[in-house]
Amino acid sequence: MFGLFSNKARQAQIARLYDRILAQARDPSLFMAGRVPDTVEGRTDMMLLHLFLLMHRLREEQGEIHEIARGLCDRFFAELDRAMREMGVGDLTVPKKMRKIADIYAGCSSSYGNALRQDGNADLVDALLRNVYARDEARLPEAQALAAYVRHAASNLADKPAAHLVDGTLPFPTPAL
Repeated sequence: MFGLFSNKARQAQIARLYDRILAQARDPSLFMAGRVPDTVEGRTDMMLLHLFLLMHRLREEQGEIHEIARGLCDRFFAELDRAMREMGVGDLTVPKKMRKIADIYAGCSSSYGNALRQDGNADLVDALLRNVYARDEARLPEAQALAAYVRHAASNLADKPAAHLVDGTLPFPTPAL
């Protein structure tokens, strides 16, 4: 009986986190002022970026918080799978696309994480220019503004106790791009 309750509570926490990440990833200023391409790929990039930010913060947590973080990743990829199927992507193609998205997430997480550990934003700007703006050098100012936003968001998340974060209180800043 207690196992069912804790599972329901954990699923509710995961749902709150997922909804909060999704809302932040859909912030219109990312697409208007930040000039992130308003495409399926651009929206996916913003979802991956915001998922990364929380996972980066929670990466070394243990116990229940680790389980919630893992459940959030599972939920994220399950929702992407569902969305592809609803868009009419064929059943045989979905697993291939999901593997590609998982590979993209792993690569972005690695490059963003490494960049956040560096002083300055040069590596982060390069990673965002490559991953979000398809290496379009004309988008360098937007990549620089997005890098500042990402660093601010990472700092805000780092300043909060993990228990507050998994309750759905994600201190994402307003994108001022």
